Amino acid sequence: MNIRQGTAADTEAVAALHTRSWRTAYTGILPQDYLDGPLADRQAVLWRERLAGGHTGHLLVVDGGDGVAGFAYLVPEGERVLLDNLHVEPGLKRSGIGGVLLRHARDHAGSRELYLEVLKRNTAAIAFYERHGGIRAREFVERFPEGFEVDVLEYYWSGMRSDTVPRRSSHAS
Repeated sequence: MNIRQGTAADTEAVAALHTRSWRTAYTGILPQDYLDGPLADRQAVLWRERLAGGHTGHLLVVDGGDGVAGFAYLVPEGERVLLDNLHVEPGLKRSGIGGVLLRHARDHAGSRELYLEVLKRNTAAIAFYERHGGIRAREFVERFPEGFEVDVLEYYWSGMRSDTVPRRSSHAS
């Protein structure tokens, strides 16, 4: 599995995968008119901004046979690192890609705490994070600019390298 640092050349592929992932994972969780409507444009703008330079985030990309198979985006925040995105091509879930990306994210965080936010109704992702040692920290409501709200959970991993935690290679998010 080839994992590399993402670049501006990955913008389109990452935005498209991000959109496919949300449309698959969040059907029934987010409003369908949002998923079918402005989501693709929103993701394209987000990734153009992030990968144009000037951002402190770090993009990890997994190359697949037909393009980007998965990615993770990390944002350093002092003593913590936000795992802002971890997405795997929907047809490749449970292939081990998600687990590898999570281990690389933990390694990248080093001694800092790694954390993420996940929609409370995204039970598959929650199960994945808990299988990989994520600890639930808090719950809150996030309001989207489009006018809807969702319940969100925060999970974290204490600052340590992933090689100190048992590997689980049969699952992906």
